[in-house]
Amino acid sequence: MKENFRSTLLKRIARNPDFPAFARTVQEAYRLTDDELASANDLSALILRDPALTHRILRLANAAHYRHLGGQINTVTRAVTVLGFEEVRLAALALSLFEQIESKRHSRLLQSRFLQALYQAFLAQDLARELGGLSAEEMFLCALFQDFGALLVYRHAPEHLAEIERARRDEGLDEDTAIQKVVGVLPVALARDVCRQWGLPESARRFLTTARASGKITRLTPEARALRLGQLARTAAEVIARGDSVEAIRRDTLDLARRCEVETSVFEDASTVARDHMLEYEELLSSAERPAFLQRMEADHDTPMPAQESVAADPDPEVRSERLIACIEQTTQALTDEEPLGQIFARMLEAMHEGLGLDLAVLYMLERKAWQLVPRLGQGASFAEFKPGMTVSLSETSRVAQVFQSGEDRSIHRPKMPSDDIFDWQFQGTGDLAMAYPLHVNRAPFGLFYLEGPAAAFTEGNLNSLRTLRNQAALALKSRSKR
Repeated sequence: MKENFRSTLLKRIARNPDFPAFARTVQEAYRLTDDELASANDLSALILRDPALTHRILRLANAAHYRHLGGQINTVTRAVTVLGFEEVRLAALALSLFEQIESKRHSRLLQSRFLQALYQAFLAQDLARELGGLSAEEMFLCALFQDFGALLVYRHAPEHLAEIERARRDEGLDEDTAIQKVVGVLPVALARDVCRQWGLPESARRFLTTARASGKITRLTPEARALRLGQLARTAAEVIARGDSVEAIRRDTLDLARRCEVETSVFEDASTVARDHMLEYEELLSSAERPAFLQRMEADHDTPMPAQESVAADPDPEVRSERLIACIEQTTQALTDEEPLGQIFARMLEAMHEGLGLDLAVLYMLERKAWQLVPRLGQGASFAEFKPGMTVSLSETSRVAQVFQSGEDRSIHRPKMPSDDIFDWQFQGTGDLAMAYPLHVNRAPFGLFYLEGPAAAFTEGNLNSLRTLRNQAALALKSRSKR
């Protein structure tokens, strides 16, 4: 099996219908770097070829824009203007890579592993800016693609993940050695094969090597310095992913910096900026339950250290609440029997609240003249208490308003600190996640379901059931509007 694994994996990648488009995006994004005449329109045209990428770029631009400037960004060209050419180019490359490893199977593990690679890319970028003498943008890309081989194994060989995990846990092996032991292929060699086969630029392969640079960063040649900095960022991200405690993570990462002769203040400043970058990407990449790497990255002395992500910890994505399934069946019959809308919606909210153990389940309706969402029906102990203050103005930039105006189903995580875009009535219970489902009738915005509770309740199976109920609600409204 080990002898044939490399060719088997390459065939699996080749069968992925989206991989050629990913390779073209990487090639073109690198070409734009070398083209002094490249414009915002050139970058926008590249992004617009991929609808999913376009969607994510606009969401990222709005997340940053709402915090700093206010307003709405509706075009990719505007996003490039606001965020900057280089920022959007790097985001396009990172998000394109993420699209290649997305999978419902082991989704949390895959997301957490990608976020680890993204963090090391931001850390390398910010260290390069602090230290000088290196291209920050090139360091971002080189550091990101350091883990390309491991990410390919995680995505395209999920049957081996449990064995790789056991090798790391029981034998104390690092990730690269564990992958080589289990499948017989070194991740960097696999990544170089894929890069060559698909024509990815040589600069994307720069850190795909088993060579190691040693010594003090400030005393190395530029090439060795870049390699050493990439290794520092990668090892620091690994410490966060697998450290035993907040104290151990801080101690070990600062020790890594000292051995490279990077000042503590410089390393800590770069780490803080990298964390801030990660939080801008969180809403785009996270599943309903926050991946372990993000939790560990933000852990402090007042919260227990989250467990490492594992194959066993990844919940069954098809787990579904029987109560929601029964409600879907009842609603199907109710639509045929022309049951009153109030009864249909009340039964839906009750099933959502009790079937998932939610703290809050609310149906909002849009008042167009006042341009606001008004809570009409709700379930949960806090609903009656907070209902008078739960109206959502759509002229403001609250998270709920952003979701409604985006027209997309999105998650809202409990903030660690008070935030201007989170209402006082939100997260008054024990739940750490809210899901918001905009409601459209004949493509026009009509309302929104707001559901708040424990992240574990929002499995992929339950999310599918919730989307079905939202669609049934839209169908009920549409059928009544025709009369």
